[in-house]
Amino acid sequence: MNRIILTTLALSLAACSSSSSPPTREQYDDTAQAIASTTATSGGGGDVASMSDSVAIAQGTTPQGFTLMGDGHFQGSRLGVDYSYAITCKSAAGVVGVCGLTTDQASVNVAWSGNLSSPNVDASVTRNGTWSITGLTSDTATFSGNSTFSFDATLRSIFRPGATATYSFDASASYDAIKIATHERQITGGTASFDVAAHATVTGAGSNNSDKSFDVHAVITFHADHTADLVLDATQHYSLNLTTGVVIRINR
Repeated sequence: MNRIILTTLALSLAACSSSSSPPTREQYDDTAQAIASTTATSGGGGDVASMSDSVAIAQGTTPQGFTLMGDGHFQGSRLGVDYSYAITCKSAAGVVGVCGLTTDQASVNVAWSGNLSSPNVDASVTRNGTWSITGLTSDTATFSGNSTFSFDATLRSIFRPGATATYSFDASASYDAIKIATHERQITGGTASFDVAAHATVTGAGSNNSDKSFDVHAVITFHADHTADLVLDATQHYSLNLTTGVVIRINR
């Protein structure tokens, strides 16, 4: 039984043994920071980089820092995290072939593992997922798929200077009609949703010391200006810069 299953079981048992309560505002902020770091990491990485990598590989280009390992498998690393892509390319007629300019469709198995190190987040990351890409011979390709995340993190809060939070996050994600420009390889639209189970231990200045488990539903809506809206539990609103990875709270 892997860590994701064990952690999810432990969180379920904890929920049964104690009264349930929603996250605090501070815990929402920390969850937003964690999700932002796996979506677009400052210096490169995250889902945004993986989607760009996938389009590049499907079009016959090996991303910088990556190596073809054979049989459609590519490996590379960013910020301490190893990325692996296993890709199958098809023509518009559905014929499997060599990835290149005639590729119109692709299926990708994506895996991350390693220790992410950035100015505000240190985390042990595991991610596994699959997605399909269509329309690669047009100006805009479309991604759809699913993934699971395991994210054990120490967050240095960007919302509360001096506060440090230690979390275990387990999440399932769904990607719905994510649009990406095939020439610029930048996301221009679509949504991703996450069901997150979290356990938090928070200490330090500017925080309420706590030890708590909670669940969050998150939705990211991508925009053509390389930003995204992040909404937690339909009540907590944030804006995410997909270039820098910076996330800010939008007061509502």
